Amino acid sequence: MAGRSSSSGEGARRSAAVQRLIDSADQSLILLASLGDPAAPGPPRSAGFGVDSAIPMSTDTFHFSSASGSYADTEGDEAETKVSEDEDTRLLEPVVSTSVRHGLLHVKGVFPDQSTEFVDVDPRLTTIGDLKHALCVRRNSARGLGFSARDARVMFGGQIVEDAWLVVDCGMGFEGAIHIVKAAAVGNSFLANGSGLFSGKKTPRTDPKLSISSISSVYTQPQGPSLAMDQLATSNDQVMTQLATFNKSLSLSTVPSARGDLFSRHVRPEEASFAEMAADFYANLKDVEDSDLYCEKLLRGYIGVLQNRLERLEASLAGSSKARASTVAQQRLQNDITELRDERNTWRLLFELRQVCHMNKDMADGEDALMMLGAETEELRFEMLEDDAVRLLETRNETFKIQKAVKTWLESMALESTIKLSDKRDASGSRTLRMMKKQVFPAQVQMDPDAVVRDGDAHILPDDLEDEAELMKALWLYVRAGRMDDAIDLCIRLGQSWRAASLSGGTPVGASETNDRQDLSLERWGNPFRALWKTMCWRLSEQNAGGKLSKSNTLLAKQYEELIYAALSGNIQVITKSPLCESWEDHCWAYLQGITEQQMDEILYKLLKVKAQSSQLVVGNNVHYLRHFSSLLDKTKYLKRYQVDLDSLFDELRGSPSELVRMQANQPHRQIQAKLVTAKFQFIVSSILDTVLFNPEDDAYNWDLQLQSTVQADETSSLFLRFAAHFIMFADFTGEHFDAQAGHMILKQYIRHLVKHRQLQFVPIYASRLPTHGAIEIYVQMLSTVEDSLERELCVKRILEYAGMEVLSTVLQSVVERLCEDYQLAAQEQQSKGQLVSLDTPTTEIDRRRIRTIEFLCFYVQHRAEALVRANRLTRQFLLEGKFAAVKELVEESLPEDSIGVLDLNRDSQVLREDDEIERAMREFLCWRAYIQACAQYDLWRNCINSPGAETLSLYSEEKEYLADLMFHVSRSAAATLEVLHFENGWLLGCANDAAEDAAIRQRCLPALVFNLHFLQLESAKTIMRLSHYPEDAKTELARPLLEKSIEVADVVADEHYAVYNALDQDQCRDLLHGFRESAVSLAFVESMQTCPPSDQD
Repeated sequence: MAGRSSSSGEGARRSAAVQRLIDSADQSLILLASLGDPAAPGPPRSAGFGVDSAIPMSTDTFHFSSASGSYADTEGDEAETKVSEDEDTRLLEPVVSTSVRHGLLHVKGVFPDQSTEFVDVDPRLTTIGDLKHALCVRRNSARGLGFSARDARVMFGGQIVEDAWLVVDCGMGFEGAIHIVKAAAVGNSFLANGSGLFSGKKTPRTDPKLSISSISSVYTQPQGPSLAMDQLATSNDQVMTQLATFNKSLSLSTVPSARGDLFSRHVRPEEASFAEMAADFYANLKDVEDSDLYCEKLLRGYIGVLQNRLERLEASLAGSSKARASTVAQQRLQNDITELRDERNTWRLLFELRQVCHMNKDMADGEDALMMLGAETEELRFEMLEDDAVRLLETRNETFKIQKAVKTWLESMALESTIKLSDKRDASGSRTLRMMKKQVFPAQVQMDPDAVVRDGDAHILPDDLEDEAELMKALWLYVRAGRMDDAIDLCIRLGQSWRAASLSGGTPVGASETNDRQDLSLERWGNPFRALWKTMCWRLSEQNAGGKLSKSNTLLAKQYEELIYAALSGNIQVITKSPLCESWEDHCWAYLQGITEQQMDEILYKLLKVKAQSSQLVVGNNVHYLRHFSSLLDKTKYLKRYQVDLDSLFDELRGSPSELVRMQANQPHRQIQAKLVTAKFQFIVSSILDTVLFNPEDDAYNWDLQLQSTVQADETSSLFLRFAAHFIMFADFTGEHFDAQAGHMILKQYIRHLVKHRQLQFVPIYASRLPTHGAIEIYVQMLSTVEDSLERELCVKRILEYAGMEVLSTVLQSVVERLCEDYQLAAQEQQSKGQLVSLDTPTTEIDRRRIRTIEFLCFYVQHRAEALVRANRLTRQFLLEGKFAAVKELVEESLPEDSIGVLDLNRDSQVLREDDEIERAMREFLCWRAYIQACAQYDLWRNCINSPGAETLSLYSEEKEYLADLMFHVSRSAAATLEVLHFENGWLLGCANDAAEDAAIRQRCLPALVFNLHFLQLESAKTIMRLSHYPEDAKTELARPLLEKSIEVADVVADEHYAVYNALDQDQCRDLLHGFRESAVSLAFVESMQTCPPSDQD
């Protein structure tokens, strides 16, 4: 008991030490890919080591217990506590930091004994294998820890990282610790654990109790106002904290594979992140009450992963530019950045549109009719302010809400543009004005805001012109990003209050009570003559300088100014024709800006009309203002055709005069974004994704991954493949309507990519979203590519988590059958030259692969009966092909030794075979085992009789020792052979349904055993008689029983119960009779020697 208590305490101390190591190391990692330049911090991500980790880590698995045990043995509990505290302090140091050497990273590696080593590496050129080797050499792990760099693996963030990965591409930007662990076979692998995110429970595709808002629904049913971003974040976090642990990351080990080394450099870190989030999403689905918030949580996760990846790639691109990297590498990075940004923007748009789709549950049913387009006019009243009318438009008009959400999305993309003004500018005024005060200019110079347009720019100093161009560009970027307040503040800060005033006239009139208790007056804001202000902005956007501007900075500032006022007034043509706005996003924003402004102008004009009917004293109720207002509406009337159908707008952009806009509009992500706005999911799936990934002629609906062929999807980037798969899964969950078969084929293409790049641990996540028969076929094809035993076990356990035992059983049965058929055809091709079949055909590599297919059925006891049946079937095939060596390997090595006992104990749990089949399979396997044992014993006897040979023995002692060994092998071989020939109820009889095949196999196997049994006894007797130093009477006493038993083989063959004689043909019977005659002659000779006197013998 004392020993057990001591062991338990020591284990607890080891676990505590490991946990302290993990908790400390998790806080200390910085971004490797930033190459020393700190990037914006992303959301924290668990490394999979903490208490809340989905996959608990065992100290036995990663060999962290050695150091703790040695401390306990040598220094006691006090020393161990002190060492643990010292190590906790040391492990708080950064895992990765900038090296003192330029361009390198200072990497810290933690070994199983909790010791640490540091190396400097270039992450763009160093592989994980190089990093591992350098750390192991510095630690001298072969001597200190008992394993070399070859036997070590790098574990980072809960993942075993492939040696072929580059450090910069291995995903080391997440929080975690770099551990050097021993590459040992692990019984309790990550797939063996059922806790956490992957509990092995199959999640239904859609919970009927969930209320899922479809984007399409906003066009067909009334809905409430969208949630504000801050409100959504608050409520979302509360819901998700209570209902699910979405941000819990997975500790998925990368499966080692020789084939995977070829592709591992091309595996992108975001693939693992997206797979983990999707798996986590479905795993926690059953605990969620508000599915809308849950879906948006997933979208925010996608966006966050892509944003973090973008920041790292941009930092890498900047570093490669400084390091003068190759143009090809820089172009590859730039292409990845562009595609990742496009994908992030698509997910952002989907997020914005889903916010619009939130139902206002507090709205009364009777108010639903007021949400129709144009119904807002029924609510306009005399006492309403312009601000109230605009708010009514925003809450009642669903189309306007969508348009504004899309405009907000376009503005969020513009926020990424850097707005930085030169340090030369300040608020003290222009340099030209200060020079004029010093009377530097000979003639009179005017410096009012319109002077440059009126008099030209010849007298303006170049620095002032440059400042003006920078200011106008910054103002335009603010306007483009929807940040008018920032634009106005910038003008005021730089001393251009007049320009700030010119930008501030677009606010509708509004009022509210002040919070001051002493003064209950109303606080008012807005421009009562907004239409007049917009008319002036329109004129300024088309103002012609008359050729008086000549300097480039002046012309640039004038162009930006025209863009600003065109955006404020809704003069879209100026923006779309400007060379400064040539992107698809700029053109879309311009039209949506004009469309939303036109609707606001229209409702404000209707409000003015309503007020004018009740009073003549309304501000703006005069002929001149109404004429300006009406003229403004006439100018933008053409935009009304886009209000109901934005598809026409996007179609026009595809035919834009701008070549860049046309090119961008025809890119897949822009096409998807355009159709997302109008909720055309069917078009996205069938006409965009399907066109990009498949040939037009290929309309087959099948589950063939075509792993050995080249398909059109191979020309598509893995980024787009991943996006397409996750888009299909998300749209399917939210209930969008699209061609389900097309969605299945898109998912199949991404699964094909994962299989080809050996990311097999992620395949079940996506295959589980397919129909069961399709998932089974995909699992079969995936497992058919796996050769490594550990990798097979991990894949099988992964499938079990997502598909269940019933599906797994079908998969394993199918994959074994398919592989056996394929390998059999290949083996037959090798033997297609008409060679005679014999029992000494050597085992080929294909034969060994055929044997190893049985391994799939040995991982779970529920499949052991099927494994036995398959092993028996393969044994028959080998025998009929004349491959006895392969039969021996199959029977001795393919199945665990306890298979018969396991079947006896777990017969009721077998999922693929019935009791009678199991009985026959067990009997047949025992027949094969007895046959192999008999052949093996015969080989041992033959080796004994041939080495060294009776003729070479020169001493009596040698003959005596030789004779003892010979008689031992004779008895063992004869007994083993008789066990086969007299097997209960006949060897191999009644084991299969095909009696003809049983007879053919008995005819192939039993005659050889019969002849072996006869020959080993006859030849042993002859060998004994040839001994020269052994006494004659002793030799005859030993030889005579052997010769008698050799003749008794006839009784064994003739026994009706075992029917061995049926296995011998006529020629074999004749040869056997000749053998019996020889035995009889020898026996007569031996007996005659016993009767003759010694003198006669001499």
